[in-house]
This record gives sequence, C-alpha cells and structure tokens, in this order.
Amino acid sequence: MIPRLIAMVALVLLGRTASGQSPDQLFQQGNQMYQQGRLEDARSLYESIVAMGYGSGQLFYNLGNTYYRSGEIARAILSYERALRYMPQDDDIRHNLQLANLLITDRIEPTPRLFFLEFWDDLKDALSLRSTTWLAYLAYLLLLASLTLLVLGRTYVWKKIGMISAVVSLFLFACGLILFAAKLADFTEEHEAIVMEAVVTVKNSPDAGSSDAFVLHSGVKVEIIDSVSGWIEIRLADGKVGWIELSTVERI
Repeated sequence: MIPRLIAMVALVLLGRTASGQSPDQLFQQGNQMYQQGRLEDARSLYESIVAMGYGSGQLFYNLGNTYYRSGEIARAILSYERALRYMPQDDDIRHNLQLANLLITDRIEPTPRLFFLEFWDDLKDALSLRSTTWLAYLAYLLLLASLTLLVLGRTYVWKKIGMISAVVSLFLFACGLILFAAKLADFTEEHEAIVMEAVVTVKNSPDAGSSDAFVLHSGVKVEIIDSVSGWIEIRLADGKVGWIELSTVERI
C-alpha cells in the first residue's frame, strides 16, 4: 500500500499520465462508460488508474460496482473493502458490500469480543484517516495556544485558564495521535485479504502435504497473522486458524 501512496503523490505532482490524461480524466471517462452500460471498458479504465498507484474511495466503489454487475463477487468485495478504507462511513459502500457478502458460499459468524475492543473498532470506523489527521492537528494548535496563554498571561486567572486548557488539549492531542497512528496502520498495513480462488483447502501447517483443517470459498475475508515461504496463516472472524497459499488471496 505504501508504494501506492508514493505513486499517488507522484501523479498529483506530475498531473498527467503517460498518455497525456490525468487520473481524474480517466476516472470521468470510466464513469461515462459505466453509465452507458459498457462495464468492461469502465472497469479497464478504473483498473488502469489503480495500476498507476492512485486510489480513492469513489474509485474503488465504482470499480466494485463493475465487478458486482459482472458477477465477479470476490473482486467486488475486495474493491468495496478497499473503498471503505478511504470512506469508512459511506452508507452506499457498506450496503453494496453487504449485498455482495450475501452471495458468497461461506457464512462465518464472528465470535463475541470484549466491549472496549468493539468500542475501539467502532471509533476507528467512524472516522477517516483525513478526519483523524485534522483532529490531531487542531488539538496541537489548541495546545500551542494554551501554552502561550499560560506563559504570557498577565493575571492569575488567565494563567489558570491556560494551564487547564493545556492539560485538556494535551490529552486530546495524545488521543488524536493514538487514533491517527491506528488509522494509518489500518490504511497502510495489508493484514487483511479476500479469498479469490473458487475453493481453497485450509491446512493445519504451511505444507501442501499436511492435514486439512477446513474449506473456504471465494469472497471470504481473512486476517493474515503470519507468512512462511509462499504460505500465510489466516484467522477467520469466528476464530478458526489455518494455513493457505498466498496466491489464493489478494490483500485488501
């Protein structure tokens, strides 16, 4: 994901692709083709933008729609999941992702989690990376203003106000940094993936000859917890763990 971000910055600075068209122009062309029902042409343009390293919530959402309408459900789910990283509270993305998940074979019920972990995940999902960046920045500015008031305040009242606001803003700034770091890790670390193969046999160890653990089908979301020589150890939402070949999934 980090190389994609670097490439995206380069595209913004250059403003043009090798063909003389900016990613925005290609995106608009793809939208026009999508509206005309030319799904393959639209998908081709969207994928070319992604291949250049550019990404956005709307781009992946539109790409997911082309896959969904073409019956490629696993790739639709992958695109919707990527879109949610940019726009975590978008109702359209979440709705289409739910519809796509209804079409896959496996029904995996998540295990109950501790309430504070659920709260933490809900808090992260409620904010985008941009929002957490702004929150941390505003808290930082408030901290600077409070320290200035504390130092330069000419009366005891103003100094006390500055001290109290400095303590509060320092707490908010620390919370903002923690939340920003967590969101940045979720955004850049590719620790989740979607199964792309029609049928995948999960093994008990990273070896094709090891015993079978269970079977998965395309479209299932997995968490990657380890990797060894072309194999990855995965964990499902219900807590099941096993090993599959890296080539059978695509990272979100």
